Amino acid sequence: MNFSGQKYATVDEKGRVLLPADYKNEMGGKIPGDQLVIQRDPYEKCLNIYTTDVWNADFARVRAKLNRDNREHRRLLDMLYSNFKVIQVPDNGRMNLPNEFLEKAGIKKDVIFTGLGDCVRLWDVDVHKAYEGDDDYGDLYGKHVGSLQE
Repeated sequence: MNFSGQKYATVDEKGRVLLPADYKNEMGGKIPGDQLVIQRDPYEKCLNIYTTDVWNADFARVRAKLNRDNREHRRLLDMLYSNFKVIQVPDNGRMNLPNEFLEKAGIKKDVIFTGLGDCVRLWDVDVHKAYEGDDDYGDLYGKHVGSLQE
């Protein structure tokens, strides 16, 4: 899967939002196992949406780096497990998002989905505008990928 682009949507009063058809089509037209994983992003004020297979592989990689017998690692594991949830998604693609996740991500009503390769991010429109307002795309690209002139 290679999610890309941006799609606008609306979260209803019950915390439900429809996964855009483009993203569902990227999954082969059906959400694998009728489940998705919702994670509070550890760096930005948004939610990350993963298929269970991608989440399981990423989470296993992270989990393998941590030792439950190490107090700091255990604290991080507590945080990790508290900040994701597996949700059932019906065929119509309408996701019922955890209210506490919506609140912590500042998501109210108008939202934007953004593709990020193997996951989709969900932002409140105003939070995303502020995030994009730091238009340092060229600087970051040059710093981490390099100049096309090289």
